[in-house]
Amino acid sequence: MTRSIRSALCAACVLLFPVAPAVGEDVEATAREAVSIYREAFDSEDRDLRIERFRRAERLFARVASQGDATADLYANLGNAALQAERLGHAVLAFRRALLLDPDHERAAPNLEHVRSLAPDWVPRPVESAFFDSFFDWQRTVSSGERAFAAAVAFLLATLLFAVGLVSRSVAARNAALLPGLVWIALLGSIGLDPASGARRQAVVVGREVIARSADSIHAPQRFARPLPIGTEVELVEVREKWLRIALANGREGWVRASAVVPVLP
Repeated sequence: MTRSIRSALCAACVLLFPVAPAVGEDVEATAREAVSIYREAFDSEDRDLRIERFRRAERLFARVASQGDATADLYANLGNAALQAERLGHAVLAFRRALLLDPDHERAAPNLEHVRSLAPDWVPRPVESAFFDSFFDWQRTVSSGERAFAAAVAFLLATLLFAVGLVSRSVAARNAALLPGLVWIALLGSIGLDPASGARRQAVVVGREVIARSADSIHAPQRFARPLPIGTEVELVEVREKWLRIALANGREGWVRASAVVPVLP
């Protein structure tokens, strides 16, 4: 990574904290150690030492994330450390996780785009939909459980109004049932199309030179002309023992070893 790129990332990444959820002194101490090592890495002139320190900081951030309720800031810090350590797959993974928690995160979003720009031109990139982004904005503040409860209430209200309309032969009551019925349908749709639900099928290639095959066997023909590079974002289509059928952003599918990819949702 060139010095100019490192400097630009440094400007965007140095003011990272507070980073860790307050879940205990040990976790906070680990987070402080990660911050210290991360900053030391930027001052390292020796490339090997710099990368070693960034990788150590990455491991510490990952430990914090595994011990408590990880925040978008924490995942962004983890992604920045992985990026500086030249572990692009894990950087993509961390930035994606940060954006699940905060879709407009000021560091994760541009850094994810930067990492995506480093991929070979033949690798298809995910296309974000502005319409669905705006449609799902309200969902991010309302849990799926809360939406399910509201959907049940709307369904009950619609059913009662419709029943009253039938018994009393009231057209107004039957028409009134239409509004909560539409709310019920909308809430069910929001649960089914929840971005978190889609994220369960998303994964990132973290293995080196991963060969996608036409079937779940090492003897099957190679599916693509070239191996999948680290950081390739894929969708999980099927799980079969130690193999996964994945789809690229352009819809092309292939089989890869399960150990070669990591799901976006931890």
